[in-house]
Amino acid sequence: MAEVAISLQHRLQKRILLLVSVTFLIITLMILLFIEALNQSSVEEKLVLKHQVVEQVFNSYLAHAEDEISLIGQDLSLSDYEPGRELDLLFSHHEVLFFGALDFFYIEWEDRRDAMDPRARLFTEVEFKSILQQGLINRWVSVFTDDGSILLMQKKKILSESSKNMGFLYGFISLNDNLTLTSELLDRAKISAVRIYDKTNKKNLLEGSKSGVVLSESILSSSLPLRSSIQTSLQLDISQGNVFSFTRFVKALPFITALGVILFVFYLLLIHRIKKSIFEPLDYIASRQEGTLLPFIELQPIQLKNNQDKAFIEAKDSRFKLLAESSHCAVIFCNEVTDVEMINAEGRMLFPDSDKARSVFDFMPLSCHQAIQEALKGDIGVTFDLTIGRHGYIYKWQAYSFINESSYQGLLLVGRNITKETSLIWQLEQLQPLFSIEKNKVDSGAILNELTYLSTLPHYISTTQLQGWLSLLISVFDDISHESKKITYLPIGDALAQESAQVMMAMGVEANRALLNCSLDVGVRVIAVSPSLRGLMRILFMMVMSNDMAERHLNVRFNNEELELTAMHDMSSRPLFFWMIKMLLAHLNGEQKILQNNALQLSFITQESEEEGSLEALPSGQVVAWVANDYPNAHTIREVLIRLGLKVEEYASTDSFFTQSSEVTKFDAVLIGCDKAVDSQLDMTRALKLKYNRDLLPIIWLNSILPAKTDPDVLTLLGCPCDYSLHQVLVKACELDGIVPSQSSNKNESWIIVGGSRVSKAIWYTELSEYDIATQWLADLSNYHVVLSYHSDAFVVLLESQTKDLLQAIETEFPNVRLFSVQRWEGMPDNVALSEMTQPYSGHQIKVFTQNIMQKIENNE
Repeated sequence: MAEVAISLQHRLQKRILLLVSVTFLIITLMILLFIEALNQSSVEEKLVLKHQVVEQVFNSYLAHAEDEISLIGQDLSLSDYEPGRELDLLFSHHEVLFFGALDFFYIEWEDRRDAMDPRARLFTEVEFKSILQQGLINRWVSVFTDDGSILLMQKKKILSESSKNMGFLYGFISLNDNLTLTSELLDRAKISAVRIYDKTNKKNLLEGSKSGVVLSESILSSSLPLRSSIQTSLQLDISQGNVFSFTRFVKALPFITALGVILFVFYLLLIHRIKKSIFEPLDYIASRQEGTLLPFIELQPIQLKNNQDKAFIEAKDSRFKLLAESSHCAVIFCNEVTDVEMINAEGRMLFPDSDKARSVFDFMPLSCHQAIQEALKGDIGVTFDLTIGRHGYIYKWQAYSFINESSYQGLLLVGRNITKETSLIWQLEQLQPLFSIEKNKVDSGAILNELTYLSTLPHYISTTQLQGWLSLLISVFDDISHESKKITYLPIGDALAQESAQVMMAMGVEANRALLNCSLDVGVRVIAVSPSLRGLMRILFMMVMSNDMAERHLNVRFNNEELELTAMHDMSSRPLFFWMIKMLLAHLNGEQKILQNNALQLSFITQESEEEGSLEALPSGQVVAWVANDYPNAHTIREVLIRLGLKVEEYASTDSFFTQSSEVTKFDAVLIGCDKAVDSQLDMTRALKLKYNRDLLPIIWLNSILPAKTDPDVLTLLGCPCDYSLHQVLVKACELDGIVPSQSSNKNESWIIVGGSRVSKAIWYTELSEYDIATQWLADLSNYHVVLSYHSDAFVVLLESQTKDLLQAIETEFPNVRLFSVQRWEGMPDNVALSEMTQPYSGHQIKVFTQNIMQKIENNE
């Protein structure tokens, strides 16, 4: 790719134009800021005057309300209203009560029952007796009620014609969302926001703003004392938006225009002077004769340096040609399109037609073309042998790619005569005909070295594990010695799961020690699985599971059509694995690379089936409970479940699953992890079956080692778990009915119903559901320790007789469990409370029984 030439003159013009533009913007901004400062000073002065406008409007509103109070008081004084009829008559001929400033009033009579304006309950629910004591005659006071109402109250005497005190009239103004007063203050003063603050009570009396006004934007605020007839110290805060308007920009436009014209003229003059002083002399350089020095002092050192570099390059080129001729090798240089740029004498001797050829492909045999193309693409270490028939020579060629003077990928071919070395090698092979056969046999020392390695591992290896290791090793040897053509097509995720489970079942090694990274997209791809590929997977699992490294990863991915298996290895101390992998890769035409951090990468091309693998999607919104127990790498399982799009509820142990409160209404699957605590896994499964009274539950076991006791009704995931294997087992689990955790309003008590027919259970369930009681239904108490371990203070209702020894054992092991029986039987122990019922059970009997039990709970009996 050719380099792009840059004009220094244009570059300088752009830089100067950028500098002038930045200067113009900075000065323009300063002008606008100056005008804005002047305008803001003027607005602040006007804002002080608006304080007086707001104050006058507010006091006028209060005066209006006082007039209404006086009018109502005068009417009460001069009219002789019947007791209890004064409100009806007042509202019948006073329209001002509905359209005035006063929100409601309250009449406190001396000799009759008080009268309250029915509108009062629109504003507050408190008792007025508690707030009337704060009133002052002919003075406004602020009142803050317990239910959050903000009121202004004025008290006025009601005097008869004979000046006798008949009682008191209380007028109220509500300031909670008083849109009338707020709008009047904002509109009359033409401000954006207003706030009246009671400094005595340290609370806001009134606060409001115009719709659409964002107080966080640029605003101007002012705060001054508010003088009013309210008996408290008030502070008035007003705010007004300060937005830069177009009129201010118009004022500054003449100054900005003049500035732009001055800077533009300055730019043109500066460009003209630079062109005359610098670039026109530089154009004169091209007309000077080569070899003569330039007339400019600043450019003479550059010219001298270029002359020296030119002479140095010519001398170096001469030495390079001399070296190429004396190297006793054939040397060919080609450019990016394989045109021959230079060939030494030995190369011309081998290829006399090279002078007539345009490219190296014209005189090189076809067998060399692929290797040359690979080197031209940048591959490293490309070599090939070529026999020159006319001379009887054998040349070993090495191809190197390099960046030439045009910044493109060039090619160098170096051929060395290896005729004598090849002849000697052929003679040695004739003397040792069995060498090629022996090299395919494993060295017995490698097997002994592997046994020594296993004996030095820190963890104990049992006899069963060693026997499994030997059986797997023999199976891999069979795959190496008999290259079978038997091929099956299946998803690679299934093949990995089968081989992982086989290694786990044979060796008993913890499967979770090896972290298998196989995504859904990779696991679902259907490929041709040969015995060699199975043996390679098996030996990788054996190597990863049985090593003593901190990281035990096996990554599976596709690079276009190539399958790449990357595993953490320790083959430096285990030559047996190195030999087996090498032999299996030879069957698969693959290659291996040693990466950083002790990573071994195996890559080979696999044949994929024409039919694409299908993956059944998990239903959306599925909830999974992950009970980790002592399962190692529990966080890895959680991350896989989240990647599969599931909502995960994680529990540290079996106890936490049954005791922790949860808002989940249904678990679509329950994963129970286990390493050594197999009993907790079995107990939890048995408890769930007893609790829900069915065997087929969506339960999945994740075990580190193969469990000795398995449950045929439970899904068990063997081998190394990964995205694909977990997805497949979850699809099977989600096909079953989910687990609905029981919800109880009384979380400290649990009811367990034992025995009974289906009809009895239905009657009891219907009656107990009315009390929102969470119950568990058991056929008998043979496995009582599983349930009572999590409900040690439960109420056990016996609908059928139980053995005396069993009930006494429950009392000894769980002393807080209370036993109740609804039937009498012979030999009933003393720890069973009898509440005898006649069959068939009725709703009334169960209701009485339940109420008695709940009464005992309340009395802590």
